Amino acid sequence: MGTANDPAASFDRSAAAYEQLVALNRAGSRRLVAALPDETFARVVDIGCGTGFATMEVIARGGVREVIGVDPSRPMLDVFAGHLAAHPDVNADLRAVDAVSTGVPGGSADLAICTMALHWMPDRAAAIREMARVVRPGGVVAILAPGEGHDRPTVDLMHAAGPPLSRLGDSIVSNEITLSWLSATLESVGLDAVDTWAEVRERAVPPDSIADRMDAVATHLWDDLPAPQRADAPARMRTAFRSAADPDDLYRYRFVKTFAIARRRA
Repeated sequence: MGTANDPAASFDRSAAAYEQLVALNRAGSRRLVAALPDETFARVVDIGCGTGFATMEVIARGGVREVIGVDPSRPMLDVFAGHLAAHPDVNADLRAVDAVSTGVPGGSADLAICTMALHWMPDRAAAIREMARVVRPGGVVAILAPGEGHDRPTVDLMHAAGPPLSRLGDSIVSNEITLSWLSATLESVGLDAVDTWAEVRERAVPPDSIADRMDAVATHLWDDLPAPQRADAPARMRTAFRSAADPDDLYRYRFVKTFAIARRRA
């Protein structure tokens, strides 16, 4: 488990239920994989793989022979291993290591994929550089991340609630990855963009649903608080979401995602 306020701690705790709580991330991964070039990716490296739902979408396309999954959370990797058990023909190597120190040989992969994980990495540019390093010339890098202006209703709600809930608002803003930054970074590490786009969706969900999702990804934000405050913060967060629900008892927010598919220069 990670240290206090380390995102890995949240994912260690939520690994068993993570995929159910972040269904929208899974759906985004499907759209990213569907947009990949029409070719076979025999060797896949999944950076910040979590439970591996993006790689499982690539496997479903066919032709995958080898998978390397990289994530700092061992419990998430254990869930991924369970999924891979249904595919004994795929050679899997799941590594509890940092995204910038994967140990994967350079130029050995056909595809490096990173879905809803880049924003948690301390050095995002270095992580993209590692993705570019591990793919062969002509290989593909695919990234999905929170986009510019992501979930501003929640940002405003948490800031209005004050400390410690304002930490969640700050975290959402700091997690934004803009298309302009992502495109420039891809270029700087020797990748040519094939397709980059932003997706904006208006969501209406039961307030407890979004509170459950935040519990899955953000409990590390409270880890350094005294025990009573640490226990109280999730309850206060849930109350805030309920109070912001509309007359239909739905919480409305704006979900923004940034997508990028790029190819390593020959």
